[in-house]
Amino acid sequence: MQKVNYTNVDSYRIRFQEKGEGFPLLLMHGLGASLEWWQFNVDSLSRKYRVIALDFLGFGYSSREINEYSLSYASKFLISFLDTLEIDKASLLGNSMGGLISLSAALEYSERVEKLVLVDNAGFGQELSFILRLGSLFPVGELALALRNKFTVNMLLSQLFYDSQKLPPNLVDCVLRIFSLPRSSQALLRILRYGVDVKGLKSDVWKPLQEKASFLSCPTLIIWGHQDKITPVDQAYRGQQLIKQAALYIFEKCGHMPQVEWAAEFNDLVLDFLES
Repeated sequence: MQKVNYTNVDSYRIRFQEKGEGFPLLLMHGLGASLEWWQFNVDSLSRKYRVIALDFLGFGYSSREINEYSLSYASKFLISFLDTLEIDKASLLGNSMGGLISLSAALEYSERVEKLVLVDNAGFGQELSFILRLGSLFPVGELALALRNKFTVNMLLSQLFYDSQKLPPNLVDCVLRIFSLPRSSQALLRILRYGVDVKGLKSDVWKPLQEKASFLSCPTLIIWGHQDKITPVDQAYRGQQLIKQAALYIFEKCGHMPQVEWAAEFNDLVLDFLES
C-alpha cells in the first residue's frame, strides 16, 4: 500500500491509506482491528478501483477520544469521511463491525452508496461469540486487555480463523502495538459495550436494522465463513432473506476473516460482484 495519510473529520484525526484509480471502494475493518487487516486485498482490488482503507474512529492510529457512541453517529461519520475526501458516492466493503456500520450507512444514506459487500457482519441477529459477550462485562474486559501479551493475543485472534496457521504473525504484532497506545483499550471497551452485553448484540442495534433491511436499494453481496465463531453462519442466511436480491457466498473451512483466510478467492469474488 502507499504511504499513510491523515485527515481531520468532525475534528477527529483519521488515519487512512489509498491505492488505485477508478470508482471509490471504502474498506471498513472490524472491532479492535485496523486498516492492516486488508493487507491481502488492497493490491488486487486497486487494479480496478480507488481503494481506501481507514482506521475507523476509535481504532488503530485514529483518534480514540470520542464524544458520541452510537451506530447512527458511526454511519454519519463514515459519510463525513467521504465528504472530507470529496467523494460523492462509493461502494462499501465492511467486515464484522465494519459491515454493521456499512449496512447502517447504506440504509440511512442510500444515495451515497453504489454497492455493498458485507463480510461476516454484525447486525443480522443477537447471537455473538462468548468471548465478546464476556468482554462486555466489567471488569472482565479491562482485565483481559491489561494482561495482553503475544501469547494471549495470538490465542484470541486465532479464534477468528478456521485454520489458525493462516493468522499472519504481523497482525498479532500490529494489535499489540496499537493496544499499547494511550486509551486504545478504553475506546474499544466503550464501543463494545455500546452494542454488546452478556446476551449478545443489543436489540436496539440489530432489530431496527432488520426492520429496515428490506428497503436496502443498492446491490448487495454477503460473504461468510461457514465456521465463523464470532457471528454464526445462520446470520448470513438471515441477511439474504432480509435484503431483497442479495447475493450470498459461503466460504467452507473459513472463519470470521475470509478476506485473510481465503484472500485470493475473496478478491476475485468481490471484483466479480463490483463489475457485474
